[in-house]
Formats: sequence, C-alpha cells, structure tokens
Amino acid sequence: MTYILFEDAGKFGAGRLMSETDTALQVELESGKRVKVKAAQALLRFGTPTAAQFLQDAERLSHDIDPDLAWEFAPDVDFAFADLAREYFSKDADVAQQAATLMGLQRAPHYFRRLGKGMFRKASADIVQAALAGIEKKRQVGVQIEAWADALVAGSTPAPIQDQIYKILFKPDKNAPEYKAVVEASRRAKQAPLDLLRVAGAIDNPYQFHWRRFVFDCFPRGVAHGPTTAPAVSESLPTAAVQAFSIDDSATTEIDDALSVQGLGTSEVTLGIHIAAPGLALLPGSPIDKVAVERLSTVYIPGWKVTMLPDAVVEQYTLKAGQTVPAVSLYVRFDAGTLNVLSSETRLERVPIAANLRHDQLDTQVTEATLNDPASAGFAFAHELSFAHRLAKHLKARREVVRGKPENFTRPDPVYKLERESPDAHGAPTGTERIEIGFRQRGAPLDLIVAEAMILANSTWGEWLATLK
Repeated sequence: MTYILFEDAGKFGAGRLMSETDTALQVELESGKRVKVKAAQALLRFGTPTAAQFLQDAERLSHDIDPDLAWEFAPDVDFAFADLAREYFSKDADVAQQAATLMGLQRAPHYFRRLGKGMFRKASADIVQAALAGIEKKRQVGVQIEAWADALVAGSTPAPIQDQIYKILFKPDKNAPEYKAVVEASRRAKQAPLDLLRVAGAIDNPYQFHWRRFVFDCFPRGVAHGPTTAPAVSESLPTAAVQAFSIDDSATTEIDDALSVQGLGTSEVTLGIHIAAPGLALLPGSPIDKVAVERLSTVYIPGWKVTMLPDAVVEQYTLKAGQTVPAVSLYVRFDAGTLNVLSSETRLERVPIAANLRHDQLDTQVTEATLNDPASAGFAFAHELSFAHRLAKHLKARREVVRGKPENFTRPDPVYKLERESPDAHGAPTGTERIEIGFRQRGAPLDLIVAEAMILANSTWGEWLATLK
C-alpha cells in the first residue's frame, strides 16, 4: 500500500494512493473522502506508517527542528527538503523526519525561500539577521500590548494610551500597539472600548469626550493659533469726529459693530454705523489671511468660542473701548422731526470707541420708560440711545407696512454662562463647570437698536451697490 504526502493551498495532507496519471493522482484521505491531487503537489511517497500516524509524527518532529542549525547545515545552492533532512537528522532519515524537515522549512520563511516542488534556497546572513530583529521587535511589541491590556482591565490607563486616547476612539491606526491593547482589553473585559476607557479613567467626563470629538473633526491641528503678529493700521486713514459705542453681551471680544449719534438737539441728526474693517490691513495671501480662509468663522459654543483670528489680531481690530480702530462707516442723516432720510455717506476711517455697552448689564436699565426720559436716566449715552431707539421703532414700523404684518418678538433667546474654576490651557471648558442659563428678550430696546441699525446699513449699501452695476 502506497501513501502520498501532498500540499494544497499551503497545508499538508496525506492519504492512500488510489490511482495516478502523468498529471494527477487520486488520493483517499483518512476520512474516506477521495481527492484529486496534481502531480506537482505530491511531495513524498511512503509505505508505512499510516497516513494519520505519519502526519502526527512529522508534525511532532517539526517543532524540534532548530532553524538556525538547519540554516547552517543547508548548502549555498538550491536544495530539496529530503536532502537537508539527511544532513540534519542522519543519512538514513526516515519519511517522517523528511516530512518534519519540510514543515520546519516552511515555518521559517525568514531563513529559507521556497522555490516550489519541495525545493528551497537559504537566505543570506544579512536578511536572516534583519528578519530576526524584526521578529524580536514584534515580540516585544506583543509583550507591551499584553501589559497595557492588563493595566486597562485592572482599571488604569497607561500614559501612551492616554496620550492618544481620542485618536484611538475617533480615527484609530488599527496597526498601532495602543489601539491593539484597547481592543484586547475590551475583549477580555467584555466591555465596549468607550466603557472600558471611561472606567479606566482615560476620559474625564462626557463633555470632554464630545468636545474632543468636535476638535478632532473640525480642528485636527488644534484650536490654538500659531504665533502671529497683527499688521499695523495705516495712519493715513482719517480719524472720525465721533464718540462711538458698541452694544454686545459681556462675553463678546470680537466687537465688530458700533454706533454713534451726532446733531442731537438740532433739526438734523446723523446716525453713524461703524463696522470693524481688519481687511484694510490684512493683505490677501498673508499668513493671517490664510488662517481666516481656513477657519472662515468664529465657532460659538455655549459658554465659550473658538475665534477665527488669533487673539493678538482680534485685540488690534476689535472695537474695544479706548481704541481708535479702522472701520467702514455709514453715516445716515435724518430729519430730527420726521425721521426721513436726508442723505447717506460711506467712509473708510479710524473710529474712536468711547464705550462698550453690555446687554446683560443694561437690559434692566435701558427700558422704554428710561429712554423716554433720558435726562433722568442713570446710564451712559442715554440721549444717543433714546434717539436710536425712536429711530429703530420708526424703521421697524415702515418695514412692517411693506411686509404686511408686524414682527413679533415673543420667544426669548437662552444665554448660557459657565462658572468655571479651572479652565484648560486654552481657556476651554473642562466639563466641571456650573451652568447658568438665562434669557435675553428679543425686541428689547438695546436689541432692537442694533438689529434695525444693521438692517439700515445692509439695505443702504445694497441699494448703493445696485446703482453701480
């Protein structure tokens, strides 16, 4: 009875030879199943032991083969596995030892290169050393992964994983050992990775998880700006003969619009609408322009914001009290009695900012009643605000005639304030703050003044641009 050792798709099999031709053999496996084996796949013929015992013996012996010693015994020319078996075991190496040699050679591809039909060629010493170094490095990484996984399961987060925690969660490198350690620990603990990391203290709180996800997706290089300097404002711009004031809430640092009123007590009153104009100094293609193009806008978050421009640039061009800053100004002259528009003029200039008025500090003081009696009001710019409010109501009423129905401001806007004790390095919330929720009533006097002034500026400039087609 003849048995055949054959290879199929990288796996070894053995069975009883039933028939053969020049190109193929029919082999009966131990299970009784018959398979067709190509002649090129048949590697060894033997009579004893049985196929099952033969494979068992060969597999056992193959694990005892030292690849370093086999490499030393191997000739420098191409060789067959049976020849090497006779060098490694003895000149009378039996079929089990020959098959064990074949299996051992295939398990050491960094030592031996397969050439087909049981033939091999040994690798050069340099290639072997490089391969062994790679194997050792991989082993050490595996040990490190196991150690990190042990720590995570025990409830602590190793520093290398902590440093990459959000990358692991949001956009992992699945070949990285840190990621593999989290996966392994998750498997062992039978917990989802997020739950595992939360228990292990890797994530401070849900707020930080969602905040970091937002930053990771929208600001992959971080929210901080690089070192930048603000270009100087041209001194050739004329300085406006006004004392302008802005109206915003206390958290606003990028103050981009302000108002001024001239001619009170006369027959003609001029309302000035001043829009911050950093574009007068920021050149296209400059470093700061590139930052603005990349970010496009300030991102507003309840209790915080990520500014479009660096703080130094904001400070240079914001309409901050005590500064004289570049602005695009629209001056609209009104008849003091009828509030009809008499003329308008647009200027590029430097505007002195006298004050920054704040909604949250003044909304309870600046009311219909106090604006109707500005002489007894206890807040700054009372007379200017009184005129601006009267004008705002007039402009709103005129628009409502065209609109066909009144605009009702019945829904208050929520205002969020975070009382924080320890902001992070960039001043961002940490998730430990106490949240205060207030409300700002749309249509309140200060709100109406700003809204109508901006609508007036937009419509006036829009009509002007239409005439320039």
